[in-house]
Amino acid sequence: MKIQNGASAPALPACPKKAIELFFVTHPKAPKALLGPFLNKEDAACGLVVMRSAEAVVTSSLVDDIDELTRWTGINNGAICRAFAGNGAHHD
Repeated sequence: MKIQNGASAPALPACPKKAIELFFVTHPKAPKALLGPFLNKEDAACGLVVMRSAEAVVTSSLVDDIDELTRWTGINNGAICRAFAGNGAHHD
């Protein structure tokens, strides 16, 4: 609690952090995600092409924050799936 004008006030950040959405390719027959994380839905859609299964779907998960390893993994996963799906466009 911060003291503001002599009264107690909750300490709130000036600008709340926006949650980060990570994307995954899942399949109903698999207990966990088969591909991911991806940083955007478009890269995850390329993962669907790579999976070649009509039952595979893109799912997402909100997280408060990601570390550098997860961020770089997401970038790398997207680049690899775009290359295998035939979509060489670069996303970050």
